[in-house]
Amino acid sequence: MSSRQARESYADYPESMSPNMIDGRIMDEKKQHLLEAEDSNMIDGRIMDEKIQHLLEAEDSYAAEDYVTIRERITRVMLFSVVMWNFLQWIDSVKQSSLQPAGQLSGTETNPRWAHAAAEAAEEFAAYDCSGHGSVLLDTVPTNGEIVCECHACFTGPSCAESVPDCLAQIDSGDPVMYEYYWKQNAEAGTLVTPPWYRMSYREGMNMGTGCTLALEKQIRTLHKMVGNAAADGKILLVSSGSSPLLLSIMQALSYQKQASYSAVAAAPFYELYRRQTDYFGDNRFAWGGDAKLFAQDPGNAGKDAMEFVTYPNNPDFRTRQPTLNGSHAHIIYDFAYYWPHMSAITREFDEDIMTFTLSKVTGHAGTRIGWGLFKDPSLAALVQMMLVTNSLGVSHDAQARATQLLRAVTSTYLKDNGPVPFALPAAQYAKEGRIFHYGRAVLERRYKWLEQIFAASDRFSFLKHDPEYCAFFGQTLEPSPAYAWVYCNRKEDEDCYNLFLNAGISLYRGSAYGVTDRHVRFSLLKRDSDYEVMEKYLLKLVAA
Repeated sequence: MSSRQARESYADYPESMSPNMIDGRIMDEKKQHLLEAEDSNMIDGRIMDEKIQHLLEAEDSYAAEDYVTIRERITRVMLFSVVMWNFLQWIDSVKQSSLQPAGQLSGTETNPRWAHAAAEAAEEFAAYDCSGHGSVLLDTVPTNGEIVCECHACFTGPSCAESVPDCLAQIDSGDPVMYEYYWKQNAEAGTLVTPPWYRMSYREGMNMGTGCTLALEKQIRTLHKMVGNAAADGKILLVSSGSSPLLLSIMQALSYQKQASYSAVAAAPFYELYRRQTDYFGDNRFAWGGDAKLFAQDPGNAGKDAMEFVTYPNNPDFRTRQPTLNGSHAHIIYDFAYYWPHMSAITREFDEDIMTFTLSKVTGHAGTRIGWGLFKDPSLAALVQMMLVTNSLGVSHDAQARATQLLRAVTSTYLKDNGPVPFALPAAQYAKEGRIFHYGRAVLERRYKWLEQIFAASDRFSFLKHDPEYCAFFGQTLEPSPAYAWVYCNRKEDEDCYNLFLNAGISLYRGSAYGVTDRHVRFSLLKRDSDYEVMEKYLLKLVAA
């Protein structure tokens, strides 16, 4: 073999093996000599020198100055051989360890009762007496070395037995704590015990194209099919840490997909987050365009690219409505946060291009931070997922596991039903039976009727009324059970309706947050019963004035 041929043979090797390596046959020979001479690990310097001398004699066309180069080549081969040998030994050890019985690793056993102490602790904390107005949880911080209850609003004391005098009734946020009672009645069905080694990887058990665990994706699709509110089959499902980052990622993805500048709009009154996200995070690619109705009426906006948010039913007034914009330049983003049987009649199954949802309004677990979207367009879904992953590297596996268990608990009872369930039962009975949609509807319908009756006694306020509707999920016509009540102050002097209620002891959300005047206020119906008990005395006094 000539020097020239040797160099050509080296050049045939891929870069990962280095162009200076000798060919595979020589490497195998050297490896064999290595194993025989030095017990598979090292080679004596004298043997290496002999091999170098052998090569020098065989390749007489090499110049003497190539000695160092050849020595380096052979050294690399030897090192590579050692590394490969150790790698093969490691592979063999992995194969052996994989044959160990479940729960064992190299003879180390897992305690079969590893969850026992944690479960006992959770049950012990849950059993604390907090007078029905608080809780003790696993992460409750001791006070002066003692465990004390975390009290609900307007209650205090070690066991939350004392009422706070003249406490402000906070009926503003959409925090769905009304479901606390339900889950205490369904603790076993909703409880999830996770070991400390649960899904420690970024990716294992995930659909990397959607960011969703396979188990959660299955439960979400099962839920939509059971409820009949949205067609999930054939669509790409993406999961996010609540629906808020998902909505922002959709705006970003639409602008990048078309490489155009978009206006984001929504018909007033609209959910304030749409405007806030656009103002905070918008750049030259998308900006807030205001009220969709006014945007559509402006001739200067004809042919402009726009994204319209349609909340169905709407937050804050809970009306159902259709998109304002149309045409090829308009992209409609449907926010179906409230389109579930306990809050809205399921009138049809939607099959839209972009649909978003949130766990918080299904089960009440706002703090778990799980939202999801259904997409028809694979390219848009891929861009949205890229935005989500770039921002957070994915959604917590623990949060997804909890959501999976909760949705499994929600669907299991209804999937077992053999017939209709009567609607004359109290909410507590539905909670006991594990029927969350019946429970939620009973609670919200009762609160809505109660508020309607209070405001009917005065012409000072206008209370937005909703009509009964047929619900395909329940199979009958039902009274309204909205998550919010929308109220208007009629008197001329009550121009600031928000402050009128605030001065009376009731904290609400003001109309200007939703793109309308402050003569409007929003009442949340998703709070605890105790919140409305505090509010009632203030409200009756104000209405009577």
